[in-house]
Amino acid sequence: MTTQTINIELPEDIYQRLAGMAAVTQRPLEDVIFQTIRGNLPPTLGDLPPEQRDLVADLQLLDDEALWVIARGPLPTRQWRRHQHLLHKAETTALTGAEQTELTALREVTDQFVTKELVGDFKNCGREWRP
Repeated sequence: MTTQTINIELPEDIYQRLAGMAAVTQRPLEDVIFQTIRGNLPPTLGDLPPEQRDLVADLQLLDDEALWVIARGPLPTRQWRRHQHLLHKAETTALTGAEQTELTALREVTDQFVTKELVGDFKNCGREWRP
């Protein structure tokens, strides 16, 4: 892995927190800073499964208000309950072909819902965090 060196100015309180963590964990300050940055990076489109990339790419075209509406919209209760029922049933018995097809479709809907929620949550970090 190639690396880049940068110089940044940090407020004293942030520097002290990082230095304190380095001292407590007995790790170099640079390692603590690197881990902190790495752990707080938002996912990129490449991190998503292919079937969700188009959904997230389309969401990027929406303004903030439209994203909030989508992100806060609930998953229909009936779909959620059926999804949960089929998941629990699959743990104890074999699903029929029709049930497996239904579960796959419900899983896709649920995955899209969760992806939309995550994109909405990124808005809490500001627009620059949108993937």
